[in-house]
Amino acid sequence: MTKATPPLPQSDPFRPGDVVEGRYRIDGEVGRGGMGVVYRGTDLTLKRPVAIKALRPGDGDPDLLARFLREARALASVEHPGLVPVYGVGREGGTFYMVMKFVEGETLAQILRREPRLPAASVRRLVIEVCDALAALHGNGLVHRDLKPGNLILGPDGRVTVMDLGIVKTAGDGSAAALGTPKYMAPEMIGGQPVDGRADVYALGVIAYQTLAGQPPFDGPTPMAILYKAAHEAPPPLRERAPDAPRALTAAVEKAMAKDPAQRYPDAASFAATVQAASAGRGGQLRFVAAMVGLFLLGALGAVLTAGGGDDDATPAEKRDAGPKVAATASAASPPTVAPVSVAAPVTAAAPITAAAPVTAAAPVSVAAPVTAARPPEPATASIKVTSDPTGAAVLEGGRNLGRTPLTLRRPVAKPVVLRLRREGYADTEVSVVPQEGASVHGKLDAMFELVP
Repeated sequence: MTKATPPLPQSDPFRPGDVVEGRYRIDGEVGRGGMGVVYRGTDLTLKRPVAIKALRPGDGDPDLLARFLREARALASVEHPGLVPVYGVGREGGTFYMVMKFVEGETLAQILRREPRLPAASVRRLVIEVCDALAALHGNGLVHRDLKPGNLILGPDGRVTVMDLGIVKTAGDGSAAALGTPKYMAPEMIGGQPVDGRADVYALGVIAYQTLAGQPPFDGPTPMAILYKAAHEAPPPLRERAPDAPRALTAAVEKAMAKDPAQRYPDAASFAATVQAASAGRGGQLRFVAAMVGLFLLGALGAVLTAGGGDDDATPAEKRDAGPKVAATASAASPPTVAPVSVAAPVTAAAPITAAAPVTAAAPVSVAAPVTAARPPEPATASIKVTSDPTGAAVLEGGRNLGRTPLTLRRPVAKPVVLRLRREGYADTEVSVVPQEGASVHGKLDAMFELVP
């Protein structure tokens, strides 16, 4: 590997500008988690962007390395447009790395920070596409086990890609430890019981619940508090937290979240089929009939009629969003009445134009003294208080470490600031704020949780 930078800190496998195997250039970091750091890179041979996932130096834990290699093999064994393909695995010095396709877009976690609730149509598409990818994974005897918003990337075309199979296991495989993110872990995983694809169905149900309600069904101050609720408490009814969501969709999501795996959908395909059926209803048929009636009236009467179908399963908000019902109608019985046009008064001739007075020569112009450029005023700034849960997270802006929370910064007023919060053992989170005096921003970091019974 060609290096043009100082020795690396223990926590960073590579730095921008490094070239791995003489082929993959490291362009910048895009995220990090419990297993290492993910970089955006360039394949200098094929001239294409790639993602490079690297274990941190010193992460020689045999279990961690086994999970890393298991992820690479799992991704390589399943071909599906909703799963990111692996191009290769290697070792550079003491660092193990994996080269994957670089997927453009945002994670669902980033989108939900900006827009906590998503439209029902978007949630339906999300569930159906993720179920399709999960079906391919489960069909190869594999279970993701860590499905969460941060592991789902939505591309520019809206298509979903499932990422990060770091703790993937074969179906039915038991483990002495339960790994995952507490908010999305199925109850059977908490005790380290053998799991199958229904654990992923549960996690996707929780994600769908969160996107409709604007918050996950279970939350708490500690991972153990969340896990206890997930194991022993019923989630708040989704119809109460998302009253505008279609009932058939909320019922499908709640079934996917049943605590007993036997009460959930038997597989991802069944979950997708139910959600697909919930989106069909009779609304499509009514819209088709209304459109045909509109075309008939248009030809017979010369009118413009657009009718929006009524979805029996739709909510008042969805019906409002369906668009205008009637644009305009014309009556064939009575012709349109034209208002009489009044004749304007005759225009009188304009007054004759008189010759202008002679122009006298202007006084000589004196040359002004040279003007010196004024110094632009200093931009107004405001203080921003940055806090996090847990406290002590590193605050990064553009890759530069500004300190640890709680932290007060001064930034130009009205210019949005985007910060990344990072703490060992937790997934990175991004926060944004528009500076104004007394502004504050708070980030909650999700623990990269590992429960050992």
